[in-house]
Amino acid sequence: MVRGFYSAASGILSRQKAIDVISHNIANATTAGYKSQATAESSFGEHLVSRMGPSPKNSEGNIGPGSFMTVNAEVYTDFAQGTLEHTGRNVDMAILGEGFFVIENEKYGEVLTRNGQFELDDNGDLILPGVGKVQNDGGRGINLKSTSFTVGADGAILMDGKEAERLYIATGEDNSVFTKAGEDFFKVEGGCRKADKETYRAAQGYIEKANVNMAKEMSRIIAGQNHFQSCAQVLKIYDKINEISANRIGNIG
Repeated sequence: MVRGFYSAASGILSRQKAIDVISHNIANATTAGYKSQATAESSFGEHLVSRMGPSPKNSEGNIGPGSFMTVNAEVYTDFAQGTLEHTGRNVDMAILGEGFFVIENEKYGEVLTRNGQFELDDNGDLILPGVGKVQNDGGRGINLKSTSFTVGADGAILMDGKEAERLYIATGEDNSVFTKAGEDFFKVEGGCRKADKETYRAAQGYIEKANVNMAKEMSRIIAGQNHFQSCAQVLKIYDKINEISANRIGNIG
């Protein structure tokens, strides 16, 4: 009986976490540069299941491993390329291929993002609103006199035909760990480096849309809700069985 409680309860908890993550993806389906997430589940505390019975032949035979419950081991991020949307704005930029824009954030320091919905502030600094200043390949902020500039495929920012700045397009080191710090940007543990020019192409006048597949997410959330409700119903059944058992045992004799 206890095993059933464990299994049903773990099903509720794991589905609730998964539904929260899916809901977050759906809510950010229109956030530029957003990367979808999903949960990875694994069994917890596996044990060996043995046959029970008076016969030595039966009791000596093992059925195999089993687990009382399933847990959400981790939440992972899908960094797959999102589709590009043409905006026609000079300050909008996107990356095709590998790499991230580098932003100097007041709270986290350097953070990485694929959101290229930039603006020029009153001082002429290129910024990502709500996040911080866009960095050049020298690790400094980018300052531009006006929005009359072009961006080359290699990230060079040209004004009057001359290179004025160059975007810092970076990627993580082999042992780097990306942690979400906001809806559309990441902290990096383990360091980052300049992305190889052969692995990316900058596109001006475009933004990268979220890589959320709405049809897939909706089907996942419906399946998750059905699973959640089924596990909740099983818990109610076990609770009712326990109630009946307790009442009948009390009436024996």
